[in-house]
Parts: sequence; structure tokens; C-alpha cells
Amino acid sequence: MRYIALITLFIVTLFANEVEEGKELYLDAKCQKCHLQDDKFDPNSTKKEGLSSKVKDKKGILKWVVDCNSYFGVGWFPEEEEKVAKYLYESFYKKRLSK
Repeated sequence: MRYIALITLFIVTLFANEVEEGKELYLDAKCQKCHLQDDKFDPNSTKKEGLSSKVKDKKGILKWVVDCNSYFGVGWFPEEEEKVAKYLYESFYKKRLSK
């Protein structure tokens, strides 16, 4: 029983670290310059246009991250793209997508 608790704690800590690393990558790349400037790019927007209405699941978030990385030449590796997508899901999309 004790080992299960330790393994669970390890997994939760690892996931939390990935989300925090994703946040750092997102902020370092200055993604928020576009994504918080108006409703079109704001994941919290309630309007029917923009990313908020186009992203339907976790895979959709990752696709947007990969596309932005490629288009803007951010230079993230695939595992970094996944961390940014995890950060965005946990911070902005989780509540809206789980409805």
C-alpha cells in the first residue's frame, strides 16, 4: 500500500513539473502577446470565433501548439510542445472541455 502511495505521488509530481515547464516555455516564447490580445485568441472567450470554439479536445490543443511552433519557428522539440499543450489544457481548457 505504501508503494502505491509513493508511485502516485511521483506521478503527480512529474505531471505538475511538466505543466510548470510548459508554462515557462509558453511565457518564454511570448505566446501571450497574441493569445491574450483579443477574444479571437483568448481560450477563456465565450464568443463563437477563434481558438476557443475550434479546440474540442487535448489533441486539438496539441495541434495548435505544433502549428504555432512550426509557423513562428519557436524551436520547441515535440516533448516541449506536449508540455505547452498540457499547460494550456490544465490552465485554460480543462474546465470548458469537460462540460
